[in-house]
Amino acid sequence: MLRSRFPTAHHFTVSLFGCQYQAESPSTAKLDLINKFEDLIKVAALHVEEFEQNDLPSKIWMSYWRSPQSFKSWWTSDDTLSFWNSLPDDAGFWRETFSLPATRAMYESNAEQPSGFGHCGESIPLTDKTGYWGAYRSRMTPDSPDDKFASSLSTPPEPRPFTTKIRYGRTRMTKFPDNICVVVEGQDYSLMPDKEREYWDENFAGLTKQWVTNVVTAGAKQGMVSARACHGFSSGKVLGATSHRVGQPTNDSALFPGLHYIRQAQILFWLDLSKMEHLGRWDKVHVKLRRNFMTAYGPGGACEGGDLLLWVDLGILKGNEIDAEYVGCYDGTGFLAYDEHPEFASDSKIGTELTSFFDKPIESKPIDW
Repeated sequence: MLRSRFPTAHHFTVSLFGCQYQAESPSTAKLDLINKFEDLIKVAALHVEEFEQNDLPSKIWMSYWRSPQSFKSWWTSDDTLSFWNSLPDDAGFWRETFSLPATRAMYESNAEQPSGFGHCGESIPLTDKTGYWGAYRSRMTPDSPDDKFASSLSTPPEPRPFTTKIRYGRTRMTKFPDNICVVVEGQDYSLMPDKEREYWDENFAGLTKQWVTNVVTAGAKQGMVSARACHGFSSGKVLGATSHRVGQPTNDSALFPGLHYIRQAQILFWLDLSKMEHLGRWDKVHVKLRRNFMTAYGPGGACEGGDLLLWVDLGILKGNEIDAEYVGCYDGTGFLAYDEHPEFASDSKIGTELTSFFDKPIESKPIDW
């Protein structure tokens, strides 16, 4: 297993962008906006991963940036300003930008090829703080002795229900509670040989689909603020995550859609780290999946050294490290669902006016591990 060593002289930045088709496929006008946006971002970011959302016709770009300052340089450039500020009131475009210091971010993967946060750091072996409940927390460095990474909210906020009613115009989210925990779990089945694929289909496919369903539908009571299940866009949407021989019978109609694709990612924002930890430890499907996986892919296991690609990103965010904007999106999209909550806040200013957080680098001092 590998992990990332992130820079300590500054944060790194991840910016999610989305375009809701507001139809089964994008119109000619919307496709033109998509192409123009891609021409802008692909030449500037460290890396751009392209997804489609499983349950909503839309495209998502997950872009990675060296620092908040490098993101700001691109975001405030003439071409980007011209594009974003001229979006129509029903554009369906949104942005959720977050920045993380080395003290409150981690990435791990079983492959040398970087994925996710791995694009923002140096790849090194994962030899410590792994294989036990609470390992992710033990890799974090608190900002102070009193910082337990707990949410500043006493109870999970209730989102406004998602609807397909378009919220016309711009809504900029300007306030967030501390310690929202962002997690990205990714899977790529494309390189698995037949023997490993058969073993996976017999032993893990059903469990994996059920666990993904459980986590992305966990809801506010379990501390989920926002969840998106996505599949790879550039892979040609190849159905190949499993064959039809699944060891654990599942009722496909009860599963979240889109879980057969060959490259997948779940983008999750939890109220805080403890909510993620609780569901991981107490969800029976996840406990069984984790135990069986460690046996099969561990030393002497049936799939030891297998070619399944997995990665996990995790970050703990302070309120000023998140910035979001929605332009003509469905009401209830992402953080827009909380714009009436007192611990969130919004305005209608154009989102290219970034906060002062993006102006100067902030040094961090992570624990040595």
